[in-house]
Amino acid sequence: MRFIALIIAVPIALAAVLFAISNRGLVTLSLWPLPFTLEVPVYLATLVALVIGFLAGGVVAWNAQRRYRRRARRSSDRVSYLERELKETQARAAAAEKRLAEMNRPLSGTAGLPAVTGSGAALPATTVH
Repeated sequence: MRFIALIIAVPIALAAVLFAISNRGLVTLSLWPLPFTLEVPVYLATLVALVIGFLAGGVVAWNAQRRYRRRARRSSDRVSYLERELKETQARAAAAEKRLAEMNRPLSGTAGLPAVTGSGAALPATTVH
């Protein structure tokens, strides 16, 4: 990616330098209702106008993408919320499974007693003869 940027940036910079060297004549800039005038080299006036145009275009493009950035931010927040909720639900499910396993585990010394299920109903004990 940097290589492509270099391929594009070097010729543009070279063209800007050649333009500045070739156009060193003075131009008078003035804004009609104001009495101020400014004499600057042609290359400076042109390059400043290009930079201002570039920045203005960037601001317009950035502002046009606001809707998509907002949607992406909301989606990211929603994903984070759902991931947290999933982890909490998985933790609750694991804790419930652990409690259920503890409730169904036979106690030591109660071989002939009925086992208790999660609903609390007693099942008849089966003995093998």
